[in-house]
Amino acid sequence: MSSGFFRGTNTDQVKHVNAEQKIIKNMEKNKRFPDHYTKKVDMSKVSMDVMKPWIAKRITEMLGFEDDIVVDFCVAQLAEPGDKGLDPKMLQVNLTGFMERKAAPFCSELWQHLLSAQESPVGVPREFIDQKKEELQKKKEEAEKVQEELKRRKQDLEEAERQAREAKKEGGGQPRRRSRSQGDAGRRRDDRRDDRRDERRDDRRDRRDDRRGRDDRAEKRRRDRSESGSPQPRKKKERFEWED
Repeated sequence: MSSGFFRGTNTDQVKHVNAEQKIIKNMEKNKRFPDHYTKKVDMSKVSMDVMKPWIAKRITEMLGFEDDIVVDFCVAQLAEPGDKGLDPKMLQVNLTGFMERKAAPFCSELWQHLLSAQESPVGVPREFIDQKKEELQKKKEEAEKVQEELKRRKQDLEEAERQAREAKKEGGGQPRRRSRSQGDAGRRRDDRRDDRRDERRDDRRDRRDDRRGRDDRAEKRRRDRSESGSPQPRKKKERFEWED
């Protein structure tokens, strides 16, 4: 058999694993890991279809830009936990090379969601379910507000139409009540209509006064003629003989 038939762990891989274990031990000594890292997670009880979008969104928020490599690496670590199971400490150390100081808060938050998801019968963190309920409740309230506003506007329109019909039956009288939808525009329109009606009334009164004045003057002239008798004929202009 050739010497390359049996393949094992090379020296670089062993050194890399030993270096990671050394970092983990130092961090444990300095109490750099949160307490909930001591709890185990069974990834078979977790819905990755729900966790993947959250992982991509949270990494993008922390880094300030999209990085598919970091997202795929994190998902791969969760999908292939290894024989000893998923180790959150090792996950944080591996992500530190990509996310630096932001790896610790991200892994802590991720592990809390994973612990919550494995306790759920559907494999979804309780926080996600509550957030979804709040979103649905908010959408429902907004829809109800829209329906109430549409109903109110419909009632205002029907009230305005009813008042217009009543005003038309009364001979163009102005309705007593005014719908809220008319507002200032309706009041200004009514004021202009009142002004025009006043102007027409003033014009009629002026014409009536003028006609009465003309009648009075004509009556005075007739009265003066009756008192003075028949009108005197005008004298003919005296003509000279040489003009004939």
